[in-house]
Amino acid sequence: MSMLVEKRGMPSAMRMPVRLHAGLLLVPAILFYAVLFVWPLIISTWGSFTPTGKFSLQTYTQFFADGFYRSVLWRSLRISAITALMTLIIGYPIAVYLSQSWRKGRSLVVFLVIAPMFVSAVVRSYGWIIILGPNGLLSSFTKAIGLPIGHLLYSEAGIIIALTHVFLPFMVIALAGSLQQIDPSLARAAQILGANSFSVFMRVTLPLSLPGISAGSVIVFCLAASGFVTPALVGGSAVPVMPYLVYKEGLLVLNWPFASAVALILLVATALATAIYTFAMRDAASKRSVVR
Repeated sequence: MSMLVEKRGMPSAMRMPVRLHAGLLLVPAILFYAVLFVWPLIISTWGSFTPTGKFSLQTYTQFFADGFYRSVLWRSLRISAITALMTLIIGYPIAVYLSQSWRKGRSLVVFLVIAPMFVSAVVRSYGWIIILGPNGLLSSFTKAIGLPIGHLLYSEAGIIIALTHVFLPFMVIALAGSLQQIDPSLARAAQILGANSFSVFMRVTLPLSLPGISAGSVIVFCLAASGFVTPALVGGSAVPVMPYLVYKEGLLVLNWPFASAVALILLVATALATAIYTFAMRDAASKRSVVR
């Protein structure tokens, strides 16, 4: 009897060491995150508030008092939001196709979606420079069909097109993972009850895929807001964005306090935008569930 009690007591006695060992597994990741992200962020933040060695809001006053800098911030957020929307519109049908296991050619579609990730962002950006340039494929095609819209190089539209191509895989992967979690019997049950395909999509598939839409939109928005290579090559100095402004002020002008302030403003603005969007999506999902 005593041996049985001891055996039953062993798991609870060993539970604490097991938890301790599991916690130790997180130490390398925590150190890596703290040294390479948290500490540089603290230094940059402190530098932005001490441009002359003393605490001051000079860099932030300089940024928000200048209409040019405010327009750069607004442009960065606008481009990021439109890019997230475009990847959602283009990627949703692809994700629906990939989520249906009975579809043929899914492996080929997956390869075509993630293939751009095998190529450097610099190479992809130079490819879009050739396509969007004055004598590029797009300009030549529009002239051939009688719609000379000119070239889209060094424009917001060109940056959005290039960023959509770069970040489309992230949206498709997030959406496909969410759509695969939906039970196919729900759509069949709705059709049996008399719902057409459009009603099934609007009342069943779309609401249940809101977590994937939210996750994919946040990922693409954050990546597009912090992207530097593609906007710098496709947009250049004609269409400056916040990361390009950080590069210019930090490495060309060598105004590190102002560059740190610009980076922190971008971080806060992106965090606020994603937080508002996430809460809005959660509220919409909760209201829809209550209505049902």
